[in-house]
Amino acid sequence: MPFEDELSKELRRTGETFDLAARAMVVDGALEQGRRSLRRRRSAAVVGSVLALALVGGGGAFGAGLLGSGPGEGTGVASGGPAVDTDGATRGPGEATSAAKDRERTGQDTQRSGERSPDPSRRGANGSEEPPLDYTLLMPTFLKLLPEGLTVGQKVDSGGEFASVVVDDGQGSTLVQINVQPGMQSVADDLYGDATTLPDGTLLATSQQPGEKGGAGVVWWTADTMRTDGLRVVVSAFNSGEQSTPATRPEPALTMEQLTAVATSPEWLKLQPE
Repeated sequence: MPFEDELSKELRRTGETFDLAARAMVVDGALEQGRRSLRRRRSAAVVGSVLALALVGGGGAFGAGLLGSGPGEGTGVASGGPAVDTDGATRGPGEATSAAKDRERTGQDTQRSGERSPDPSRRGANGSEEPPLDYTLLMPTFLKLLPEGLTVGQKVDSGGEFASVVVDDGQGSTLVQINVQPGMQSVADDLYGDATTLPDGTLLATSQQPGEKGGAGVVWWTADTMRTDGLRVVVSAFNSGEQSTPATRPEPALTMEQLTAVATSPEWLKLQPE
């Protein structure tokens, strides 16, 4: 048929105009695009697997931090990374545990060292450690050494080196104070430059002066002693029941001889440990 013959010729001519090289490039491009798509799918699958493993591992670390970590071990909870110790340094898990153990040992050593440390309350004025006095005996000894004929009123016991009482002989109240300290040798030159040395070597300094707390007409009498071992005993009396109130009598109820007798009594040696 003329029409069919013409159509066949046109189809052949059109086919002959196609560039075989271009067709090869088209095929190659399609293949390369397919390979890239395959690589992307494989990469996505690998990343998904890694994320899943990371989530599982993170959950395990979190669980271990909640259930397995002891206090002070420096474990990085839910991080899976290096532990940050309490001193601010970043360490691996083994190093953090070792550091915690080191701190524990250091604390134990410090505690043992503290047990061996001298008690500051047992130090004398010269800084050396002194045997403690039995201050529970201070007030009983003080009351026993007071002269007869006195009525004892108010008592103040510090529980340490100081005590005081208010006494009355019927002619007005008198405040009497006592202070007992061990290990005071280092201040002997400052306090007893003009002192009298008693036969047993005890230093005795006496004074009579106005009161210092504002009481009108108040006088302050003192017998200050130090034994050869540094035990210092000071007894003072005032002509008033308080240093800050006016005098109730011309002189204290205790004479200087009586104050000296209290301060130099061997009874104070009983406060020292045997």
